[in-house]
Amino acid sequence: MPKKSFKSKSKIYIGWGIFLLINLIIIALVFGLRMGLYNDSASVAAVFLIEQIYLNQFLKQPQLLLGAIVFLGYMILGRGFVTSVLGAIKTIIGFLLLNIGAGALVGLASPVFNGIQSAIGLKIVPLDPYLGWTSANAFLGSLGSSSFVSLAAYVFVIGFAVNILLVVFKKWTNVHSLMLTGHVMFQQAAIATVAIYIMIFRSVALSNGSISAGVQFGTIAITGIFLGMYWGVGSTSTLKATNAVTENAGFAIGHQQMFAASISYKLGKYFGKKEDNAENRILPKYLKIFEDNIFTQVVILFILFAALILIIYVTTPDSIIAKNGYVYSFTPGYGQWNVFGGAHPVINIMGGALKLVASIIAIITGVRMFVTELQQAFQGISEKIIPGAVIGVDIAAVYGFSPNALTYGFVSGTIGKFLGVGIIIGLTKISGVNNYLAVPIPLFIALFFSSGALGIYANASGGWKASIIVPLIWGILSMFAAGLGIAALSQGFNNGLGQGILATASSPWATGYLGMEDWSFFFGIVMLIGGYAVPAGYIAVFGSILIMIFIGQLIDSGLQEKPTFLQKILKLKPELKTVVQE
Repeated sequence: MPKKSFKSKSKIYIGWGIFLLINLIIIALVFGLRMGLYNDSASVAAVFLIEQIYLNQFLKQPQLLLGAIVFLGYMILGRGFVTSVLGAIKTIIGFLLLNIGAGALVGLASPVFNGIQSAIGLKIVPLDPYLGWTSANAFLGSLGSSSFVSLAAYVFVIGFAVNILLVVFKKWTNVHSLMLTGHVMFQQAAIATVAIYIMIFRSVALSNGSISAGVQFGTIAITGIFLGMYWGVGSTSTLKATNAVTENAGFAIGHQQMFAASISYKLGKYFGKKEDNAENRILPKYLKIFEDNIFTQVVILFILFAALILIIYVTTPDSIIAKNGYVYSFTPGYGQWNVFGGAHPVINIMGGALKLVASIIAIITGVRMFVTELQQAFQGISEKIIPGAVIGVDIAAVYGFSPNALTYGFVSGTIGKFLGVGIIIGLTKISGVNNYLAVPIPLFIALFFSSGALGIYANASGGWKASIIVPLIWGILSMFAAGLGIAALSQGFNNGLGQGILATASSPWATGYLGMEDWSFFFGIVMLIGGYAVPAGYIAVFGSILIMIFIGQLIDSGLQEKPTFLQKILKLKPELKTVVQE
């Protein structure tokens, strides 16, 4: 045993030694070249080292930054130099694969959404976490004269650190859960970074096309605190409800609809009885096919883009379809849709739907690659700091406990969301309304993983009736909140053009928005309040942080040892954890 311990320590020392040696070589080369060849002073050489080498070449490149984080995380955990390097390489390749999928997705979706906006004057925004992530990264990449995509990575790190601190001080914060669903956290980091920058910093003029260091720090710090609070408080709020769903499995949910799931559990009892459980009912077999996400995504995307392309063709036929004798094809502006070359446009639309799904699968595969490495690094570090913390996991962890309620929620939520979309489209026909109301179009992930999950939580307290009614209500309300919030933030973006945003920057939700319930409804309201004026942006963001602190003090997680101050004032009686005396 001592021999094994000695080997383990040797690997750690060797790994850190190699890491330090590489950095010393870089520093020596930079100082030697800058001071020897360019006659720079030591201070100028030091600035060059920090700005041009460490910042521009590494820390501002998101894939290299994430690779470095994984490398350092593994080194801290004592994994050794070789394992740490392999983890960093897998992380970088995963992020590059994400970019490949995102590029194909944007190439297909952007011209269609731009074309539909020109054709009928409606701002249509698909709701999908991967499309939203891609759109947010496109904005950060075009925000200034250089890319600021890495801001979201820093926000991720700060948010995770805040979540850890909230759990460390759970005696006072009443936060017991650590969110570890990395892909979800990265999506939210990108979305929140974009939204908070536009709400608060859009009027701060760029300096030589670049965001000032102060604004970058402010964006990272504020967004990191906002997300850290959301991750900690939101996942903790699901603890008691998740135990009801899973028969006390002891984990929390860390996803895109944490507050909505908790509220759905609370509301369920008003729409039915938990004894009338959805799992006691026989589900029609024809509904099961919609549980296959690839099939459903292809169907939804084909119908959506076929309808949009048809509208563009009817309005401006020459702009989208070219005719050469008997051969029809997409024009150069829509050239990405000639997926099958000289095939008829209808066949190419099906090919485009398949390519969109393939792009999403490429994105998901890339995300899984780098998130797996990040999760191992961060989970290992967090276990050293806060052993025994409850982990917030992916929402899919509860699906096996209530498959019927999942399907009921998915179907009813889908009906509710598209009913809301239909009403929104009708309202946009009123003069001037479309300036204040975007048209959100929910795609499969926003339908299945959000509405289906809410059906499960509603069923746990109100049975099958609640699993149908509650997601239906959420569906309608979330579409209106998303439509209003997206329009408000888009107006804020327009107001910031030429000031804190380059005039040529990509619109923040050009090809999509996150679209799950917490981010459609609650964050939609935040964007609605803060999108139109910067002072209102401060109120919306900091007000949300204060509200989450307040909610944290009210949560009954079942893990408290004594009531919080607010619970005492409001005479709430949380379930207290029994402390066993040694």
